[in-house]
Amino acid sequence: MEVDGRSLLTHALVALFGMGSWVSVNSLWVELPVVVKELPEGWNLPAYLTVLIAFGNIGPLAVTLAHRFCPPGGISEPWLIRSIHALSLLSAVFLALFWDRRVMVAGEEHSVPYLLLAFLLALGCCTSNVTFLPYMYSFPQQYVRSFFIGQGLSALFPCVLALGQGVGRLECRNNTFGNGSTPHYMQENFSAASYFWGLFSFLLVSAVSFAFLIFWRGRVRKEPEQELKASSVHQDGANSEDSYPLKSPEQEKPQDAARATDRTFWTLRNIYLLVLLGLSNALTNGVLPSVQTYSCLPYGANAYHLSVVLSNIANPAACFIAMCVLCRSSLGLGVIMAVGVVFGGYLMTLAALSPCPPLLENTAGVALVVVSWTIFLGVLSYLKVVIGSLLHEAGHSALLWCGAVIQAGSLLGALVMFPMVSIYHLFQSGRDCENSCPL
Repeated sequence: MEVDGRSLLTHALVALFGMGSWVSVNSLWVELPVVVKELPEGWNLPAYLTVLIAFGNIGPLAVTLAHRFCPPGGISEPWLIRSIHALSLLSAVFLALFWDRRVMVAGEEHSVPYLLLAFLLALGCCTSNVTFLPYMYSFPQQYVRSFFIGQGLSALFPCVLALGQGVGRLECRNNTFGNGSTPHYMQENFSAASYFWGLFSFLLVSAVSFAFLIFWRGRVRKEPEQELKASSVHQDGANSEDSYPLKSPEQEKPQDAARATDRTFWTLRNIYLLVLLGLSNALTNGVLPSVQTYSCLPYGANAYHLSVVLSNIANPAACFIAMCVLCRSSLGLGVIMAVGVVFGGYLMTLAALSPCPPLLENTAGVALVVVSWTIFLGVLSYLKVVIGSLLHEAGHSALLWCGAVIQAGSLLGALVMFPMVSIYHLFQSGRDCENSCPL
């Protein structure tokens, strides 16, 4: 029971620690309907955010190069993680205080403080993939899945906070001077500044959870070795992942380490896994977020809000499924990727046809766009968790490559979409309470 209690506590701490990895960027996305009403960029802001998040990849690039060229043991992942937490906490504080300030740039107003602080938060999130994830190698494989559950919570918690805030509510009121109607945006229950203070609290919980993990690991390392062996026998010997609930590299058997060193990482299967991982993250973190407003808003603000909330709930749900069912088949992973691509293609088609997609002003159209977003993010989130778990078996460097490929895919997707959205304006959005489509 002692081992079970320790394992349960470790799962909870790992999940809360993982929650801090992407909670900042997810909060920025969820709060968009509120901030676009105040910031001069308007609904072009998603494209700006996508590019800023992409440029946040300078963090993982620097860390990856440091791992490549620094001597073994020259980089302390715990200190890197603490630095990321400090940067994110400070950025969240300044965002809550200065998010709506404007600056004149080349004769036009721009929300420079918001964009700068969004970049710093994105820098922390992007760098977390090549620091938080490799750090999880010192834990058994099952805790990697708990970490991805935490990443799913990093999307769910901001959505729950946004629900309490009442984001994106509007009603169409008849125009006194004409036959049309004008949008009236309902007042939120609390301001964007208060929401960003909520973001600060999420980041603080993650930082405190990591501090407890470090403390808990120290306690486990100090336990007598015979006590660990006794608990290992109690949990069915060496086959139990819970035998060493906070396994560190020092606790691994020398012959196991030698075997892991001899194993070649760059096999066709591992390359295949990394390709799937890169493509799925290009879609989920770069391509589709840039056009989510275009695919959803023609069906109404409620459709957009439901799509964001339910797709983010699908993320941790998929991680829970991966805890029970882990697909190891290469063919099966390819089928999962294909399902995600099909639903992603449908959403891209809706965005391209905006502001007049099919089934407009029809309940079936709203249901299809919401379900498509939910399935799209759900299946590709499951794919990411499975690949992360499989790469954990290949060693610490495999998890480092896992994080790097996640960021590379996100960057590629963002760079492809930014000129299409913000320079060439290939996607058009409709206006609230106005039907601009021919009958």
